[in-house]
Amino acid sequence: MRIVVVAVGTRGDVEPHAALCAGLQRAGYDACLCAADDFACSVAAQGIPVHPIPVSFRKLCESEAGSALLASGGNGIRLLRSLGRLAADVAAQVIVAVRDACREADAVCYSPLGLPAFYFARELGIPAFATSLQPFGRTGEYGCPVLPLPNGTPGPLNRFSYQLIEQMFWQIARPLLRRHVRNPLPFWRHYDALYRHSLPVLFGYSPLVVPRPRDWKPWMHATGYWRMCKTPPPLPDDLEDFLAAGPAVCFGFGSMHSRRIGPIFDAAIEMLAATSRRGVILTGWSGYERRSLERDGNIFVTDHVPHDSIFPRMSAVVHHGGAGTTAAALRAAVPSVILPFFFDQGFWGRWLASRGLGPPPIAFGHCSAPVLAEALDLTETSQDMRCRVQVLGSRLRQEDGVSRAVAIIGDALDKIRK
Repeated sequence: MRIVVVAVGTRGDVEPHAALCAGLQRAGYDACLCAADDFACSVAAQGIPVHPIPVSFRKLCESEAGSALLASGGNGIRLLRSLGRLAADVAAQVIVAVRDACREADAVCYSPLGLPAFYFARELGIPAFATSLQPFGRTGEYGCPVLPLPNGTPGPLNRFSYQLIEQMFWQIARPLLRRHVRNPLPFWRHYDALYRHSLPVLFGYSPLVVPRPRDWKPWMHATGYWRMCKTPPPLPDDLEDFLAAGPAVCFGFGSMHSRRIGPIFDAAIEMLAATSRRGVILTGWSGYERRSLERDGNIFVTDHVPHDSIFPRMSAVVHHGGAGTTAAALRAAVPSVILPFFFDQGFWGRWLASRGLGPPPIAFGHCSAPVLAEALDLTETSQDMRCRVQVLGSRLRQEDGVSRAVAIIGDALDKIRK
């Protein structure tokens, strides 16, 4: 049976879905990942067949529209407007590639931005499993992760926050899909369908971090995080030598590309010097350069290191709060200091802080060397926080979210075949 896993987005979207794809392969399925060109080589090197989408999400993030998207912060409405402008430029390429990938499939799994796969599966008469790395299932227990509602918000308003974001996203997607698919669901119908039928919806995060809401439908599953079952690669020799000299804090913002990152790294460097801390700076997609750092023995600069290799060696991690980066830090039992850019990142920062797993997230307008120092002081001096993170990390390392997701998919397919 051929299952196509569609993951439209950046590294934080692709890597967990690649892990799901690998799990499906181990279970005997002919699994293929449909993802952007940026990640085709790295995923294929892990033995996972790839159907590439001929779009560079790195270039999109570096574009004017991409910068506006990253500047949307915690404003979900502004986020969706920026997403609409960005999608208009690349939608046709993404949709055509997803259609081609699904053509020979017997079932598909699709991330939120991989929505066209749902309609191609419907045309082909095959099952489609929605996936998400965030708690986007309607609930009255807390608000939609891209709309920061305060604690204590009434249940009906929490539920409405999901419907509002769903319908805004659907109204962006509908005109783009109309040119490529037959009979897209009408104005209010698409997301409502997920709450009316029993085909599983898979959430690739841990219920140990965000407990499963009591009012979710029975077919909505928080499976645990999706990650590759392999030993993390060793660190480069020069980084290993740096870490052997003493503890360090890691600073990295992954796929984020924004004018905000330069001042954040500058503040981090100032803070490291003022507090005699040592730091590893992962420049990622930021484009950050500061040649003078090459002569600073207390700072190590590189573009990317696998999180599972470096985070367990850190005293703390300062990052953007992406779902995958947050999961990696928790799994490594290392406190996070989160500076959210957009989308769900503020949700993870607030959620960890409210449960004593990290300091409050830092808004860009308040980021400075003293503020960073204060947040790191808290992570280093709060024994309760470090204990909670260590206990949670130990439990997360025992979790196998991929196997659970594969089992749920397998059970559903067995029922369909019968």
